[in-house]
Amino acid sequence: MSFSERLKQAMQEKGFSQGALAKAVGMAQSSVWRLTSGGALGTKKLIKIAKVLDVNPEWLSDGIGKMKAHEIKSNNQLIIDSVSHYTDKSKAYEKDNNVVKLKLYNRIEWVLSPSVRGEEDTYSMFLIPKNIVEETNSSIKDSISIIAPDDSMSPIIQENSTVALDTSIKDIKNGKIYLVSYGGVFMIRALYSLPENKIKLKNYKSDDYPELIVSASELLIIGKVYYVAGKID
Repeated sequence: MSFSERLKQAMQEKGFSQGALAKAVGMAQSSVWRLTSGGALGTKKLIKIAKVLDVNPEWLSDGIGKMKAHEIKSNNQLIIDSVSHYTDKSKAYEKDNNVVKLKLYNRIEWVLSPSVRGEEDTYSMFLIPKNIVEETNSSIKDSISIIAPDDSMSPIIQENSTVALDTSIKDIKNGKIYLVSYGGVFMIRALYSLPENKIKLKNYKSDDYPELIVSASELLIIGKVYYVAGKID
């Protein structure tokens, strides 16, 4: 069972929604969503989350021991000793050579034009297993992540899913999914090269979003999508 699965189980048993848990531990609901969807592998709020959900932090973090804190602890001092090791679990993940840390842009348009308020306002971070980047032949240094702006590529990419892309890949492989900008509008689409230097932008919900055929000179390809983390409706 993964961290996200353990977290969802604990939330369900205590009757916590994502919004309720976010409020209880002082996090943004989007941060809780990333934890439950597998988009984030750890959090500095681990201890507080475990306390609110009444679970053993070792179990929540790594699947070690019993789920319920009271099943293995009868002394408050033992509990404090047990959880102190997990005070800042995210730092351990940052040092993990099997995990890659990508910029997660808070607004999709800031991929090309960063916020005037500076880097900290422009992006946060998204952790992804290193083997995924390597198995897709993607570039670690050229990879970034964004939040899907809509459900046009559903069911593969749901709205608000976290999407990783390689900005070094601009060449079109028919049917592959890319982040593009057309007429100043950012969108995630499957691309197809057509005769006469045209490109078809295909979505998976044609009833709601029109398919486009545009000139290659009018389309800015930002990068190729290779990983999606998000909930399944």
